[in-house]
Amino acid sequence: MAQGIQVLVVDDNPVIRELLLNSLSPLATVEVFAGASEAFGRAERQTPDLVISDYRMPGLNGLELLAKLRVSFPRVAVMMLASHSDIKGPLAGSTPLVEDFIEKPFFLEEAIARVKRVLDRIGLSKATRNAADSSSLRGTLAQMSVVDLMQTLDMGRKSGRLVITHAARQCEMQFREGQLVHATLENLTGEEAVYKAVAWAEGTFTIDFEGGECPRTITSSTQSVLLEALRLFDEAQHEAETTERAPQQNCSPAFQPAFVPAV
Repeated sequence: MAQGIQVLVVDDNPVIRELLLNSLSPLATVEVFAGASEAFGRAERQTPDLVISDYRMPGLNGLELLAKLRVSFPRVAVMMLASHSDIKGPLAGSTPLVEDFIEKPFFLEEAIARVKRVLDRIGLSKATRNAADSSSLRGTLAQMSVVDLMQTLDMGRKSGRLVITHAARQCEMQFREGQLVHATLENLTGEEAVYKAVAWAEGTFTIDFEGGECPRTITSSTQSVLLEALRLFDEAQHEAETTERAPQQNCSPAFQPAFVPAV
């Protein structure tokens, strides 16, 4: 779903630039830059979809680049590479402006998985902006989670019907200008249906932008429903881990993922 997406990677460390370029090139069109000023100049010539920037760099740092991007290109997604102390310290106030943080040091595989989720959200957002009223969009939950789908429709203020299929079960959600107004899952309606569907990690989805009439069974905001769904999901996971946790076994891993140290 990330086809046609432009990504700029900004880091003064050539090793990290090369790693991210090689890992992300199969997913999007990627350009790398050693400095923030150079990257911003490139953005002025052609607006990218995503900028992945290190925080601590000579000259213009990542936070200053973020500020310039938000003024000139408010729709550009930004991810930041930074240490834990920087994320909790000088970058804490920028959290609402950043799509996601990649905490250094990091395992490359985990970092690319986080970037891919952002790329998939961008791809869906672009598709919904360009879709005609009568069109539909299809995909899998491996590409976009239920939470990502709901957030994208909410932020894009889209109207239509989201149908999620998992195993032999189907959940339908109706949106009006981004507001979730109705949901059904077998004998469940309203928020209860959403709470169950959010836990689905496998399956397919269809967004029908034509939508249709439906009763209103949800009056809370989409974000409020999502927050409660995630709270219940985390609570259920914690209970399952507590009761079903197996004894840890001492064994050597068959595969050691690439580890990128903090620099």
